[in-house]
Amino acid sequence: MASLENGIKEKARQLGYEACGIIAAGIFEEFLTQLNTRSELFPHAKPFYDNLRKLAIPKQQIDWAKSVIVCVRRYDKYRIPDGLDRLIGKVFLCDGRLNYSQEYKNNVAFEEYLQQLGFRTVTNAVPARWAAVKAGLGKFRNNNFLYREQGSWVWVDTWVVDKGLEVQPAVDSPQFSCPEGCQKCIKACPTGALSAPLTMDATKCIACRTFRSELKVEESLLEKMGTWLYGCDICQNVCPANANTWQENESCFEEPLSLPELITLEKLFSLDDSTYRTNIQPRFWYINAEDGWFWKCKVIRAMANEDAQKYQDYFLQALNDSHEEVKKMARWALRRRQ
Repeated sequence: MASLENGIKEKARQLGYEACGIIAAGIFEEFLTQLNTRSELFPHAKPFYDNLRKLAIPKQQIDWAKSVIVCVRRYDKYRIPDGLDRLIGKVFLCDGRLNYSQEYKNNVAFEEYLQQLGFRTVTNAVPARWAAVKAGLGKFRNNNFLYREQGSWVWVDTWVVDKGLEVQPAVDSPQFSCPEGCQKCIKACPTGALSAPLTMDATKCIACRTFRSELKVEESLLEKMGTWLYGCDICQNVCPANANTWQENESCFEEPLSLPELITLEKLFSLDDSTYRTNIQPRFWYINAEDGWFWKCKVIRAMANEDAQKYQDYFLQALNDSHEEVKKMARWALRRRQ
């Protein structure tokens, strides 16, 4: 392999990435096929999947796109504060996109390195997991996650660049690595969002439901969503390939605020709008600053699923909330005591 490509991969390793691959900026045909399949299986979710189609054809977005550089890093090295991983998905507790994290600084440094080499760059403009699989950096399992030897606790960063690079032989079709007959992740999905290998009804996915305030949650799903407030790890937690892979040999990056003190059901319930906008929304930024009410709805649902009797006074208080959705959730929670 030419020295330029070797230098790129070596720089990625120096900056903490576990692996780096390079592919041509062609059409992600398999990704498009999956979107079509999911739209046919779940027509109500078609708008969600249609919005992802732009990622499949890089040159439609970026006419100068020639190559895609793909880097993967592990986040299973961090110690998770006790109890938080039943409320928040682990990837969001170790979110390397936060500008005070070392991962973010390394990401910026790698892009600056590429630009110093003379590349034009655009980040996150392709389907990341599919790019990683195509680059030979991992395989899919039934739960749709990218797996390497140590499991699925990996994050993928991508850069579209304007130069043709020597690439490794591309993987012609998606690679799968689940043992025949294993459906533990499918059986464990409480809402039925994961109903078959490598498929997904995004409108039933707990993670998706905890991010998108515009999705009205049917009462039939509320109990099934458990205590998750932001993300969900169930299908990864039950996967045999992830057994005993979380290392916890490093403290997580230093937070401006203590997450164990910030993220409790009681404190989240009592948040005023100013505190939400200052402390919660910038940290968990998938949800808009105007949607503090949505967090209260999720907290009430989690309280009811944990112990409806214990938290009944909170539900009674929420009946006087100014937002109708909060009051609606409180009424549901009070019925859960029976």
